[in-house]
Amino acid sequence: MVAVEITEHLCAHGHKVTVFAADGPLANRVDAAGAAFFNWPIGRKRLTTLRYIRRLRKWMLDNQPDIVHVHSRLPAWIVYLALRKIPAGKRPVLITSMHGQYSVSAYSAVMAKGDYVIAVSNHIREYTLENYLPPQSPQLVTIYGGTSRADFPYGYKPTREWFEKTFAEFPELENKRILLLPGRLSRYKGHATFVELLAALIFEYDDIHAVILGQTKPGSRYVAELEGLAERYGVSDRLTFCGVRTDMRDWMAASYVVFNLCSDPPEAFGRTMPEALSMGVPAIAWNHGGIKEILREMYPFGAVQADNFSALVQRTGIFLQQPPMVRECDAFSLAASMDQTLKLYQTALAKEG
Repeated sequence: MVAVEITEHLCAHGHKVTVFAADGPLANRVDAAGAAFFNWPIGRKRLTTLRYIRRLRKWMLDNQPDIVHVHSRLPAWIVYLALRKIPAGKRPVLITSMHGQYSVSAYSAVMAKGDYVIAVSNHIREYTLENYLPPQSPQLVTIYGGTSRADFPYGYKPTREWFEKTFAEFPELENKRILLLPGRLSRYKGHATFVELLAALIFEYDDIHAVILGQTKPGSRYVAELEGLAERYGVSDRLTFCGVRTDMRDWMAASYVVFNLCSDPPEAFGRTMPEALSMGVPAIAWNHGGIKEILREMYPFGAVQADNFSALVQRTGIFLQQPPMVRECDAFSLAASMDQTLKLYQTALAKEG
């Protein structure tokens, strides 16, 4: 997503952009922005992916890009190895973005090998300095992720048609207050804690319904495990799995509270929080990682001591009685994030020149 947003921003400012990635649902946005797209799955973890090292090196020698920006580890290695046999004077500036608290290893270390390294939060900046770079490393820059205020406007409400369609698909949600946990289904995302939270609240607040929204890995048994947990707690009829949705904004806006319960590792940034808060939707999350920085600026009422379940239950109960108002805030905007990224590109090129 971030690579697509940068592509759109650069193209809108008259820059030429080429994207190398596996074809997917966001490829249309790359094409619409006016960028070139190469369906090269350089992030696919297969031995055959190594063939792209030579292809990419040839492309760079033929096209002489000014900057190459990578966003994950395997593509970073493909680029890094491709650059090694390019003469120093012909190499583009390499920028890497640390989007996660990667496990400390030689494989992950490539994300700190850029001429410039972007940390997506101060939490990730500190993690990078602790594990990969020496103190005061000048190439390390914090640029937060951002949320489009056009896509997530303050006060947004879903249409009547959206509610009618949603209640037709999920009739159990009608006349309920929705507690929403968005994000892909992975164990560290805190879904089990979310089910336990529902069980702790359901008898006092009989009008609540929990919704888990997100993608699961093919062949994963995780959903079945969570369904079993819900059955043991007796809350199966108050929990709905919605799978992957393209209408995330509407689901957030229709919810009473949006949660982020990532535990270990904590979220590097956690874009669902500024998305919900930008629309004025109350949010509750563990107060650590990049989420801590977001809540401090946008909604401190939603911060709960990390992994303190009793505090989570208590805070959610307070919100169900009367959540504190979410005030309009321009922090963590997509426009600011993109402007800072473009400024870094310009600084890098000026120093190279």
